[in-house]
Order: sequence, then structure tokens, then C-alpha cells
Amino acid sequence: MDTETKLDILMSLAADDHEGRPGSDVVLPPRLRNMRKAGALRPFNLRDVRVGSSGPKAKLFRILMTNACSFNCHYCPMRRDRELPRTLLKPQEMVRIFLHVLARGWASGLFITTGIPAHPVKVMDDLITVLELLRERHAFRGYIHVKIVPGAETAQVDRITALANRVSVNLEAPCGDSLTAIAPEKRIETTLVALRRAQQRVVEGRAEEREGRPRDALLPQGAAGLTTQFVVGATPDTDHTIMGKTVELYAAGGVHHTHFSAFRPIRDTPLENARGAPPLREHRLYQADHLLRDYRFAYEELVFGADGNLPLAHDPKVAWALAHPEQFPLDAFTASYSALLRVPGIGPLSARRLVEQRRASTVRGLSDLQKLGVAITRAQGFLAWKGKRLGAERWKEQLSLWDVEEAQTLGMRNDVFEFSPGTFR
Repeated sequence: MDTETKLDILMSLAADDHEGRPGSDVVLPPRLRNMRKAGALRPFNLRDVRVGSSGPKAKLFRILMTNACSFNCHYCPMRRDRELPRTLLKPQEMVRIFLHVLARGWASGLFITTGIPAHPVKVMDDLITVLELLRERHAFRGYIHVKIVPGAETAQVDRITALANRVSVNLEAPCGDSLTAIAPEKRIETTLVALRRAQQRVVEGRAEEREGRPRDALLPQGAAGLTTQFVVGATPDTDHTIMGKTVELYAAGGVHHTHFSAFRPIRDTPLENARGAPPLREHRLYQADHLLRDYRFAYEELVFGADGNLPLAHDPKVAWALAHPEQFPLDAFTASYSALLRVPGIGPLSARRLVEQRRASTVRGLSDLQKLGVAITRAQGFLAWKGKRLGAERWKEQLSLWDVEEAQTLGMRNDVFEFSPGTFR
């Protein structure tokens, strides 16, 4: 069964309160009649994701509770004044649909996002109802990720963080002035209140678990983690500013990771004629984020260009290595784990394997390093082995089908889109 057929079946399940005589064709109520017209913003989405940085892949069923919104953000495909078919799912409908998805084996986890068609407190009440029905009535113990909307009450943030495995509070911009420029009705202070409360609850929950508190039966996978998102390129904010805010959030604890969404000009929005951000800029930000979280780099070590952005021509790790020639070549036979992590082409797993096995007689040079997971085409110019340099070429630019100039301009054309990839993050 293809995805389109699955989605049609799920849409039909939302017609529990359908109009029409018994035995007649199903007629969806007015709030659901546009479900098939919503295009890329339709309510349902199936996607394979990796739960955790190194965990197994899982299929998430992603639900957009409603694409109606009372806010008029300049960059958003769901903005209030945009001509768009609107649809709305009730909490009980969402639960019924997801239980059908589980029963058919189409997905194993749930992601819920929503527009804000009314007061944020009412929207949060509906989200909490969904999670309470799944956890308490239907005993669903699997993965749930849900977005917290700005303006939620403290008790609502506490409750939904207790019920979910992961929550999102999207900042969209790193500072208040730039957020106001693209979302005049939003205030970053309001969003930060919800984010900091969720952070506090996550940090406290993990501390209680470390102290021996038994895990909640409703949440067998542990205390919720927190994510946030920045829209990159919709404002003048540089990568330096965005990463600085990211580091600030990480320092307070509880944040699992940050999403970066390259700005896309959306049809029928005030930013329709603005230039999109290069997809490679989004990719570089994710790479820099991994250096901070997984490779023991400090924010001050990231290399930024004169414009305050990460260079597109090199990934951030290569940019650091090229800026510190005094560190190389590094002797892989004696270097510490931390030092090996800084070599382009060596990740945490290959660095750990190398430290564990390098003194074995089977490890003699490049081919053996490759067997340990080292990307030798990237690493060899930065490495030595027992005092002998392994390669003369420090770095060969590899951007797949793009050259550097194309990589810098890709996404900068005046293309206009119907939706943004960040809608379901």
C-alpha cells in the first residue's frame, strides 16, 4: 500500500462525526473538507527518523492538528492572512487515527505540531488531552514528540513535559528584535518563558532519576528531552549569533539538540520575494552543532568568516583544522582520543576503535585505519603513523555535484515555495 493510499484511509477515519443519512457516502464535516486540498500542509505525514543520535531508526506518524493560525508571521505558510484551505482535527480524532496507524504497523511513534487558531491555553489543553488519552486510557508507552506553543501556562508545560518523550519550543530567531521583524505578534520573552520552564522540568526529572526515583509507568523511556528551532536566513542574524544562542541554551541543560531550517520564501507571504538561504548553510550549522555536542569543541573554536557566517567551502571541522596547521600532522599511533576527534574524517566511533586497537599488530597504516572507520580520503593529509606522514594533500574539496560557487548560491534564486521544511520540526 503506497503512502497516498494510507493517507486517504486515515483521512476517512476522521469522519466519525460525518454528516449525511445512514448508508450514504461519507461527507466530512466543514472543518475537515479541505484535508485533501491542503497539499504539502495536509494533516498527516509519515517519516523515518533516528530516535537519539545513535539509536535505531523508527517511523514517526506526524500530525498537524490544524493549519489554521491566529498569528500572521511573515515567513510562515500557515499565517493568518494567507489564502490556504484550512482543516482541524479534534483530540479524539487524532487519537483514533494514530491507534489505527499503530494497529496497521505503519508507524511506531508520534509527532504532533499545530497552528495556533485560538488562545494558546486552549491549544495546549487539546494537546494534553491527546497525550492523556494515549498514555492513560490506551496505555501507549512509545515515543511521543509534541510542540509546546508560546503562551502556555506553567502547569500545562509541566504536564505535557511529563507525558511526552520529547518536547519542542521553537525560538525561530536568536533575539527579540529579529523575531519581531518577521513575527510582529510574537515576543521572544513569551517563548523563552515556556522554553525555560520545559528545560527546568527536564533537568529536574533527570536529576530525580539519577537519585533513584523509579521511572513513571506512563513514560518508560525516561524524562523528556527538549528541542528548539531557528529559521536561518529570514533575518540578518549571523551563524555566529545563532550558534551563540544555541550554546547558551545547551549550558542551561535539558536541550537535546537544535534544529536549523533554511528560510524558504513562501507564496502569498510578505517575504515571498526575499531570497532563500542556501541549503548548505543549514547543513554547516548542523555540522557545527555536532562539533559542540559530540566532538568536544568549544564555541570559541568555531571558525566564522568576515560576514559572521560559517564558511560554505569547508565543513566546520575542516575549517578549524586548516586554521590550526600547528596541530598537524597528528600521530595517530600516540594521540589521545580527544585529539583524534579533531581530525577531519575521524568520528567518535572510529577514534574509540583506533585508541583500543592501534597497538595491535594488525594496524599498520591507511588501509587498516580505513577498516576502523576512518575516512582516509579526508584524514590522511592530517595524520602521521609512528612518525611517518600518511599523505601530502591536506584537504581535497569534495562537495559532491556542487562546486564552491554553486554551493554558495544554491537556494539563493528567487524560487517560491508552498510550504517550509521546518513545518514538521
